[in-house]
Amino acid sequence: MRLRVPGPIVAVALAIAVAGCSYAVVVQTPTVPPVPTDVGPAIATQVSIAATPWPNGTVGADGLRIDPSLMSDIPLVVGGNALVEYVEVESAALDDAHYADAFTSYYAARLGDVTDLNWVEVTLGALKPDAQSQDFYTSWRDDWFNATCSQASGVASTSVQQINDWQVDVAICTGGVDAYTLTLDDGVLVSIADFGPRRLGKELIDGIN
Repeated sequence: MRLRVPGPIVAVALAIAVAGCSYAVVVQTPTVPPVPTDVGPAIATQVSIAATPWPNGTVGADGLRIDPSLMSDIPLVVGGNALVEYVEVESAALDDAHYADAFTSYYAARLGDVTDLNWVEVTLGALKPDAQSQDFYTSWRDDWFNATCSQASGVASTSVQQINDWQVDVAICTGGVDAYTLTLDDGVLVSIADFGPRRLGKELIDGIN
């Protein structure tokens, strides 16, 4: 099973659209709930991580739940600034029935914007038992790397690295963006993209409990 991955890199949500065995990036502009004014530091332009902002509850039409508690093992502050909820990517996931097939719950957060010197984006999905397989993980990892690097001149190299206590799959994009995937002990799939000399993605992984 392959998912359409809401990818990072641009200000709107991206998805990988299945067309036989080939994949193409599709740009979507989902409806985003109003953004509160008390979102913390000036760099935090979305929604602070607290109660999820969805006005009609946290469960989508296909049963996927937006769950801020997935961040319980993830540092909420990276590079001295608070991560904020990335509602555009969450909206794309809620609109895609494939996500409800693989995940019970999902969450996305970010720090900074693509115009900043350093930025990082992270998505977390609690895998259903049937999706906790190497085949699913490999498919997701490859799609995440391709989606991320499609906006950064393609994948330059991939490797497996030990960061903190975690075995992490890493892709370096030709355009300077890095992408990471790993699975936590509780079956949560973590996908990260970062850019900039501070490599906030690695800092985030270093702080995972």
